[in-house]
Amino acid sequence: MTNDISRRDWLRGGSAAAVAMVMGNSRALAQDMAVPGFKPTAENPIRLGTNENPYGISRAARNAIIKMFDTAHHYGRGKYMELIQTLAEMEGVEPKNITFSSGSGEILKTLGLITKVEGGRVLTAEPTYHDLTRYAERRDVPITRVPVDENMTIDLDAMREAYTDDVSIIYLVNPNNPLPSIMHKDKLRDFCIDMSKKCLVFIDEAYHEYVENPDYETMVPLTATHENIVVARTASKIHGFAGVRLGIGYGSEAWIRKIREFMTGGTNQLAVAGAAESYKDTETQDFLRRKNRESLQITYNLFDKHGVEYVKSNSNFIFFKTGKDIQEVRKMFSENGIIVARPFPPFLDWCRVSMGKPEDMQYFAEVYEKLFT
Repeated sequence: MTNDISRRDWLRGGSAAAVAMVMGNSRALAQDMAVPGFKPTAENPIRLGTNENPYGISRAARNAIIKMFDTAHHYGRGKYMELIQTLAEMEGVEPKNITFSSGSGEILKTLGLITKVEGGRVLTAEPTYHDLTRYAERRDVPITRVPVDENMTIDLDAMREAYTDDVSIIYLVNPNNPLPSIMHKDKLRDFCIDMSKKCLVFIDEAYHEYVENPDYETMVPLTATHENIVVARTASKIHGFAGVRLGIGYGSEAWIRKIREFMTGGTNQLAVAGAAESYKDTETQDFLRRKNRESLQITYNLFDKHGVEYVKSNSNFIFFKTGKDIQEVRKMFSENGIIVARPFPPFLDWCRVSMGKPEDMQYFAEVYEKLFT
């Protein structure tokens, strides 16, 4: 196993930011152990708390964004239709089944707003990603939460049982977050088709590109053939657009129209232009998946060595049991120059750690052994 970025990987489109970091470019926000001489501190830590792509956006996306500055002072949608067509061909849907947002969180909040305006209840799992439910709950939308099963997986049978006539949206995250587990593709497909006859079924697939499990399958194709199924994706994860902001919604023509009607934000030309190239850049995505596997394996080896309970990942993060209050754990890691994730009730003695570069995870392993063994 090698933890270095090879010249071949870079020439194939690896991130300019990644290479700058590896070569110790002083302009980079170094914050990773691949930079010679870097020493993590509480003031300048390794970021392992927000599931970011540690290599940054691809060279192809970066160049497209820079080029788009030439016309960014003009109104217009830029590469909007080009990106729509690329995604439609990739996913086997029609352009009318796709919309964009300023990050997928805007789609999640918009569906929460629609639920408030039109009435109804949200049915979801516990724990899961919170943008939709937190936004809706703050507007007095009732939420029904169904605990995950003993395998730390969203329990679709229990979700069926928890359904009531006032539920207007079922919200599922696949892979889930903070639990990087998936729902089996056959069971999820049947659930979506069946329950969409009663209400909207919304699936958040933010980590879709990282999944390499044959039991997983995207539900995007169902959005073109079933009225009440919507899927959200994001460029924030493997594409590295967390600060650039681009979300994607897939749904029936009626739901796409409704989401656009309720959204208050817009999509900027720079994000669209970058994404139009990034989604075609499969070689960089392959590189990022390979490095993610290396980082996961380092962390698995650590936890297996010490008998730590953890949820095996279908994404770019791991959820593991610490046996200590998560706030205490966060403080311990912070003092050693590592940021880990916030609390996720009710699992308050568990911790979510994002995958950095393999070098970062080697350092994480050293700190873990110092603190916990």
